[in-house]
Amino acid sequence: MSNKQQGLIVLLVFLGLVGLWFIKQDPVLNHLNATLSADQELAAYPYHVHVLKVDNGVVTLSSPRSPQVSVLQFFNIAFPKLDTNNPDSAEMITAQKQLAHIQEKSAKLVKAQPDIKDVQWEIDKAWYSSHGLIVE
Repeated sequence: MSNKQQGLIVLLVFLGLVGLWFIKQDPVLNHLNATLSADQELAAYPYHVHVLKVDNGVVTLSSPRSPQVSVLQFFNIAFPKLDTNNPDSAEMITAQKQLAHIQEKSAKLVKAQPDIKDVQWEIDKAWYSSHGLIVE
């Protein structure tokens, strides 16, 4: 096989992958994620809530907390200087309130979009995995 033929095959495979990527894009999901990313307060928070899927007007948002993962584990990663040894400390209570506010604001922004009826939450396994914690 000549270099020209090999180059053509590589180009066709590349174009096919790009085409597949475009076909797989969900404009609603992309719009919702862009809406969340555009908010300065959400963008400044160490964890970025994002849309995982949209199904019949129900949006699944990522979350760093769930019954599977203690919020203390999240704070140890997101705020390494925060003393998590005393969950009743003023700093911990403030951090928990801030996280709740970020999640409430994310849900509110998403629900304000047309055709969105409800929001549900799902633990962000990929985020935890990227920080060395496997969530089952």
